[in-house]
Amino acid sequence: MHNMKLYPQNIYEKLEFNKILAWCVESSLSAKAREINLATTPLTDVSEINQKLDEVEEYVKSFQRGNPIPLSHFEGIEEDLVYLQKEGYVLDVEAIFRFYTIIDLGQNIGEYFRSAENQKLAPGILKIFSNGNDIDFSIKKEIDKVLDENGEVKPTASPELMNIFKKITAKEREIQVIYETVIGRLKKSGLLTESNESVRNGRRVVSVPVEHKRRVGGVIHDESSTGKTVFIEPDEAIPVNNAIYSLHTEKKKEIYRIIKQLCDYLRPHAYAMKAMYEVLYTLDVIRSRARVALSLNAGKPIVKPGTRIQMKNAYNPVLFHKYQKEGKEVVPFDLHLMKGNRILVISGPNAGGKSVCMKSVGLLHLMVQSGMLVTCDANSEFGVFNNIFVDIGDQQSIEDDLSTYSSHLKSMKYFSDFADSDTLFLIDEFGSGTDPRIGGAIAEGILKHIHKSGAYGVVTTHYSNLKYFAFKTKGVVNGSMEFDTQRLIPTYALYVGKPGSSFAYEIASMTGLQEKIIAYARHKTGDNERAIDQLLISLQDEQKELQDKLLAAYDKEARLNSLIKNYEHLHKELEFRRKKLKLNEKEQNLHQLAEQNRLIQQTVKEIKKSKDLDKAKQLAEEHKTKRSEVQQSIKKLKEEVHQTVKDESKTLKPGDYARMYNGSYSGQIMMIEKGMAELQLGYMTVKIPVKELIPARAPLEINDRTSVKTHIGIDRVGVRTKADVRGYPLSDVAKTVEELVDNALIHNISSLTIIHGKGNGVLRKAVIEKLREYKEITEIFHPEEEFGGKGTTHVKL
Repeated sequence: MHNMKLYPQNIYEKLEFNKILAWCVESSLSAKAREINLATTPLTDVSEINQKLDEVEEYVKSFQRGNPIPLSHFEGIEEDLVYLQKEGYVLDVEAIFRFYTIIDLGQNIGEYFRSAENQKLAPGILKIFSNGNDIDFSIKKEIDKVLDENGEVKPTASPELMNIFKKITAKEREIQVIYETVIGRLKKSGLLTESNESVRNGRRVVSVPVEHKRRVGGVIHDESSTGKTVFIEPDEAIPVNNAIYSLHTEKKKEIYRIIKQLCDYLRPHAYAMKAMYEVLYTLDVIRSRARVALSLNAGKPIVKPGTRIQMKNAYNPVLFHKYQKEGKEVVPFDLHLMKGNRILVISGPNAGGKSVCMKSVGLLHLMVQSGMLVTCDANSEFGVFNNIFVDIGDQQSIEDDLSTYSSHLKSMKYFSDFADSDTLFLIDEFGSGTDPRIGGAIAEGILKHIHKSGAYGVVTTHYSNLKYFAFKTKGVVNGSMEFDTQRLIPTYALYVGKPGSSFAYEIASMTGLQEKIIAYARHKTGDNERAIDQLLISLQDEQKELQDKLLAAYDKEARLNSLIKNYEHLHKELEFRRKKLKLNEKEQNLHQLAEQNRLIQQTVKEIKKSKDLDKAKQLAEEHKTKRSEVQQSIKKLKEEVHQTVKDESKTLKPGDYARMYNGSYSGQIMMIEKGMAELQLGYMTVKIPVKELIPARAPLEINDRTSVKTHIGIDRVGVRTKADVRGYPLSDVAKTVEELVDNALIHNISSLTIIHGKGNGVLRKAVIEKLREYKEITEIFHPEEEFGGKGTTHVKL
């Protein structure tokens, strides 16, 4: 595996990845998981990254379903196992209780995965568990015989121990009677202090004022710090106390014997307990990352080999966490660097969010490559970088400017020496820290050199020459953070394809700086500087407009193709149903003729009796002709129906959705072999001849990541009759309604229900607008208030 280069050493702090790791540590249940989370390093193997992302996503989904994979706090057993493996070594009770916790948690997870549904929903985590589940759970019973739920040795652990406990209880009752008698006697004589009795050196004693000590027979064990009280064990209690002391010694010996025996029993299972412990802390790491993902509303993106940046609706998780506490919303950004465009130069005024956007790119890559879910749309595509280089300056004072610039140059030397096509580089305030003309020129030279290496990167700058370089250089693109020119405040939205102005003069005017000062500054800047900025902005405005139009055209073409395909599919379906209906009519007709034939036979019998043979022959001929016509018609229709199916089935391949031509259920084709197709129908797989299948559309899927609860009703033949679109984006509402109605038309469903909620009526309006596009709909109405009122729409077809 490639050894990843990260620069500088404190890159985690620079990009605030250390905060993400700290949250994972906080969410860990065990010391080992905390240790692993702290030592996280990014991976470069795509399949390993995807496997880790899948595992975290499985754990997240188990939480979202309200049925989390069971795991609770457990302690490390590494040292305990080392000692256990030494022949004859006796562990303390606490160590055995730690083993018990590990075995108990393993058993709970085993119970969880007894469910076939849980196995199907978390295959990655099941695999981890299965690889370390060689433990014999009868160990738990053996430990249970010895320890109670608090980790204390049970009196019932052995018959000898039970006997000792009984003797101790009896002696303690005896001593209680003795002390009650002694205290009663001494109280009468006024020989006790107010506190009466106490315990010293593990012995029960009475508290006696020092002047009376000669009057109380017994052993003095201690005296108070003031010397005014002595603690005496009365003579009567000494033999019983001695017996209790002796019994406790016996108890310790017996417990030692029991624990030694238990350790001997556990010793052969040490390896299995170690394997289970490894499973638990591996799951703990996954669980901690799942908890963090849930708190950030993060999801699993697409990760592919090679290098690319294709982020949709991405936002900085650290900023999201901070804003969440403050009740503010973070502005997401889209960033696509692929197919030639590899470097983004972001310009614009300070405090517009340039640096946050740039740092987010690095932070999200560190997270993904470390197997963590990220804060962006699930359709975002991530490549894998073998090197991540960052140059983000600290907020330093004016006298540090020179050292700041020289440290920048030191970083630039490293970037120039080691950047290659597998590198992601991020540079904040590129070229600043020295004379603008010189700094800008050096920055341009460095950017040109790094660009040649094939690296991907995001840089922020104020320099016009870098904006111009981005405009004229293939593979480098300008970007800016949107700025509200009216109110002169940033909107924090990223625009790729257009450089930003620093709005220095406008902001200066707004702060009330005298106009003549600003006019002088404008004059000193010169027209050229302003003209280049303006020219760049207008040129890239035009370029952006053309690109937008082109994208819109592509979008329309894709939608049109989809509509044509949909229409053709529906047309074929309707044609097929029409022929099938006709076939059914003809077959029914044939049955009627058979019935008539029976009646004619009856009539012939009667005619024979009356000897009119000519009439009988005529009737038989007429019936024979009519029956032959219907049979020919049925044969032709059957051929047409089978030909339709045959033509349709020829185009089918693995991965397509299909259904039997005379059935309602559709499923995905897993494989085709020797004319037989393997069809996945829900949890079942069936084999069906390909020639009996026709293409079908994929069942309507609901994206888990939006965490929208949906309830879709299904009628008795497996066709959806109900949809819940509450919480859906408007674009998805139309699509869902279209799927629902189209399916209903194909399967002859006569009534549908759509739940959209009352709210402000926007969803209801969108649903009704879509429904009005269908001339097959005869009635659209809302039910009574108790059945949903204006929050529900019923449809009759």
